[in-house]
Amino acid sequence: MKLTRYLATAAVSAMFAGSAFAAQFTVDFEKAWDYANGDVNEYYNGGTAADGSSGINLGVSFVGVSGLSNDANFTYYSNAPSMLGTAYAHTFAPGDAAYMNVATGVAGALSFSYASPADALDAIKAYSGLNGTGTLLGSIDLLANGLYDVWTPVTFAFSGTALSFDLTASANLVGFDDIKAVPVPPAFMLLGSALLVVPKLRRKLQQA
Repeated sequence: MKLTRYLATAAVSAMFAGSAFAAQFTVDFEKAWDYANGDVNEYYNGGTAADGSSGINLGVSFVGVSGLSNDANFTYYSNAPSMLGTAYAHTFAPGDAAYMNVATGVAGALSFSYASPADALDAIKAYSGLNGTGTLLGSIDLLANGLYDVWTPVTFAFSGTALSFDLTASANLVGFDDIKAVPVPPAFMLLGSALLVVPKLRRKLQQA
């Protein structure tokens, strides 16, 4: 009985400690983006976008990703979850790459809506380090769903905590909106915490 209470207390404590440090945010790209100078850059990291506008600090920065808004000259998309702005990764030359960085980390899952006229294999890859460095934690394919008029909500689940998401394979093709860090379900955190603490506690109790 004492072992059971000890394990439960330790597991719950680990659960809340982990959730306290996991990033939680929603990047909705709701801004009138400048088509010619629309890179998001540090707009959601307490800094500025390429057009000089200042955003809010959600702890999220972008490399090679532009915001996109419909304007008087052209309608680029329709039916987006957040209609004022969407986003897309871009590459202009061989070797170019696009990333979303979250320095505090995203634990377990990322949700978003996307639109794409063609399949994008390994469209997003989650990495343990910034700018696509460290360990590959998982990847997701995004299948064609329309001509930027259908936005499909998905949840990308991966193992561990990701500090960056490589969007290069989606570049110049996939539109994104409403990117959210998804808190890991408490049951998953409880299970994971228990699996970590059981061997250590068992050894301690056996030695006591």
